[in-house]
Amino acid sequence: MDAAPQPNPGPNHLSTSHAYFLQPSSDPALPPTALLLRGVNLSSTSKYPTLPESLPQYSTLRSDPAKLSRKERDDIRRVLAGQESHLGEDETRWWSEAEEGGREGWFSGRPFPVEEADVHLRRLKAWGFTTIRYLVTWEALEHAGPGKYDEAYIDYTIDVLRKCREHGFRVFISPHQDVFSRFTSGSGAPYWVLQAIGLNPRRIHQTGSAVVHQCYAKEGYGGEEGIKAVAEGTLEEWPDMIWNTNLNRLAARHCFTMFFASETFAPKCKIDDVPVGQWLRDHFNEAYGRLADRFRDAGGVLDDCVIGWDSMNEPHEGFVGIPDLSTFPEAQSFKKGPSPTPIQGFRLGVGQSVNDIEYGDFTSTGQKTKGKITLTPPGGKGVWLSRKEAEEAGQRWGWKWGEEWDFWNEDGEAGCVWAGHGVWDRTDGSLLNKEYFVREGKENAGFIDDFWRDHYTSFIGRVRQAHPNAISFVNGPIFKSPPDISQEVKRGRIALSSHFYDGLTMLGKRRHKFNADAVGMQRGITNIFSAIKFGTKSIRSTLRDELGELKSDAQDGDGIAGEEDGGGEYPTLIGEIGTPWDMKPSSKLFGLARGKTERKDYKEPSKAMDEVLNGCDGRNALSYTLWVYEPLNTHAHGDGWNGEDLSLLSYDEIAPESNDDLMIDNPPDLSTLIQLGSRGIESWCRPYPAEIVGGEIVKFSFEIKNGEFNLILNIGGMEGLGLGEDGTGTASRSRESDVPKEEAVIEGHTLIYLPYAHYLQNSDQKAKSPKTNSRHILGEVESGPEGSEWKAGQNAKVELELEEISEGRLEVKGQWGRWIYPLRRGEGGRELKLTLRRWGGDGQA
Repeated sequence: MDAAPQPNPGPNHLSTSHAYFLQPSSDPALPPTALLLRGVNLSSTSKYPTLPESLPQYSTLRSDPAKLSRKERDDIRRVLAGQESHLGEDETRWWSEAEEGGREGWFSGRPFPVEEADVHLRRLKAWGFTTIRYLVTWEALEHAGPGKYDEAYIDYTIDVLRKCREHGFRVFISPHQDVFSRFTSGSGAPYWVLQAIGLNPRRIHQTGSAVVHQCYAKEGYGGEEGIKAVAEGTLEEWPDMIWNTNLNRLAARHCFTMFFASETFAPKCKIDDVPVGQWLRDHFNEAYGRLADRFRDAGGVLDDCVIGWDSMNEPHEGFVGIPDLSTFPEAQSFKKGPSPTPIQGFRLGVGQSVNDIEYGDFTSTGQKTKGKITLTPPGGKGVWLSRKEAEEAGQRWGWKWGEEWDFWNEDGEAGCVWAGHGVWDRTDGSLLNKEYFVREGKENAGFIDDFWRDHYTSFIGRVRQAHPNAISFVNGPIFKSPPDISQEVKRGRIALSSHFYDGLTMLGKRRHKFNADAVGMQRGITNIFSAIKFGTKSIRSTLRDELGELKSDAQDGDGIAGEEDGGGEYPTLIGEIGTPWDMKPSSKLFGLARGKTERKDYKEPSKAMDEVLNGCDGRNALSYTLWVYEPLNTHAHGDGWNGEDLSLLSYDEIAPESNDDLMIDNPPDLSTLIQLGSRGIESWCRPYPAEIVGGEIVKFSFEIKNGEFNLILNIGGMEGLGLGEDGTGTASRSRESDVPKEEAVIEGHTLIYLPYAHYLQNSDQKAKSPKTNSRHILGEVESGPEGSEWKAGQNAKVELELEEISEGRLEVKGQWGRWIYPLRRGEGGRELKLTLRRWGGDGQA
């Protein structure tokens, strides 16, 4: 592969150092602006193709939606949501259309139609967000077959990104997958990829190789017992977060192992004389390379809008490093539903009936075993392609398996790759080499150092052939420390993109009075006894410590901040963080878990969201992109993917008898734009310092109850951030043009988001007398593309009580405050403090 072009930074091209994203000044003598990037992921339905726009009312929804009834509009929105993960073959031709290679523009319209982009982006901007993590699945790019790219979808994506640029957003691309593919109840790889590594996607669910949402309502957990439960109506609803357990079932483990490590563990498997893993990785890299090429050729997309690229979302080690295939790996501590061990999964995969499969569940008090069950794949059919099916797949997609890839029995069935490599004996089900996937002396660490890093390096190298200035967002295995990365890859443009969710809240969909340090336990920093924490204060502290531990990976000299950097620090952006809005009703079980009383009661979910986002504040001062903004969210099916319900917005927040849903798409004022359809807005629409010139954040905090915001900066001594030794590098100087340069007042500033959601002037509220040491601030009206009217006859203004400002002045316009302070030549660092709160005390604005 040719070396990627070297970066050629321009005035708006970001770099990464000193734990910040840095935007250079157009004047080389001036220091760069340190940025805290906060935003959202777009979007859950981006994981799925659209359905044909066949409804006769579709064009009416676009041209004159008021002509339709509310029910008709909601029905059409559900069609626009496309192949939601509870819909299968009968409703969406879920397998059939994929087997045909999809259609041109299959994913166009994800995350939303271009004509709707402006209102969504205006809303996100009004919420104070500046950054978008933009989801693009491998399937969206290359569903038609190896090397066949969906140019119509890429055209659509470029159009949406141009809209993002118009609204001033910074975007980074997420090559998105979950448990490898939507055919294993996740997202990511096209249908043909699963066939290329030997699987028949139509038999994944029935063999227990994955629990697939599209199949669940008709087949249960697979086998005769599951089908009987469906017929009798005794089957429980799709279990919360069960999709995540598919990482530990056969299909996903096999797919990840083949993708990352087939050369080591499945050397007999080749396609077109190339190891199948290398063949797959080359196709993956080239698909996203093609996307980057098109962005470059389109002009006006790279750098000014797209600032970088994530590595593959949430990669998994597959079988690599499992020390004993006869028992549950340590990573499989979370179990829901039937939970086969690896060898039990192998046996199910060739169609054998398996007894004594553990049936797991997760409750408010933790992991539980509910007994043992038997799974029997219908008709004894396994998950592997038969010899005939493999030949047909090769002819259909245009590849040829190597001669050694011949693992079938005399009937041309049961072609298990791992039986073919001597891992187990399919005739009697015995395990022949329980340590087959362990590399001597490496265990799990071998996956990151020897397999994941190689793919990451080749991926970002291919992208940078088209986008040399790209920031590389490192998204490694969840909660695992990233490896050392070479200077050639880093180039001063690298950031850590860890993910974080409060596990107990996500798994149980309840906010608990206790929690555990999951990061610390996984990394061996603490044990289960010391990890458990009780009480709100302790939980908040634990969440902040966990996020701080993740942030430390970007400062570790043995990791991405290598010794050759002189201990330099890179920024961390938490690529996914959020909390479910469909928490379960309140539980009285020893008072251990707190839920909510009704569907639209978001008090407890808001507290849970505030707790995790509070962890991103303080000394952590983390950038993040919230999961998720999904306008097509419904109360019935959440975000349209595996029952998750984390969207900040939903049309279903509008009463079904109301026509106010029309105003979500065409808001008449700021109040409607910002509030209508939102959920728990007070918890995530929060103040933060978005840019800092002439200093760095020491810490900041926010208290929802009274809107109190505290910010401490370290100012001065900023040679490392570009301030000249003589102190002349500045953000701004005195506006008095007749003052000689050498006598000018040198000023820096910090731009602070001050949301109307917390600081809107309340004309009906009787103002309290300000404290002796406080100042009353009434911001200026901002007239921008969102307008300035909060409601009819009321302009939007921020109203604050300034408790403390140690130096400088605060100017407020619209939802943004600019704290301006002097920068003194030749002075070391000094701390400045700003404290403000909602005007009028504890009451909500």
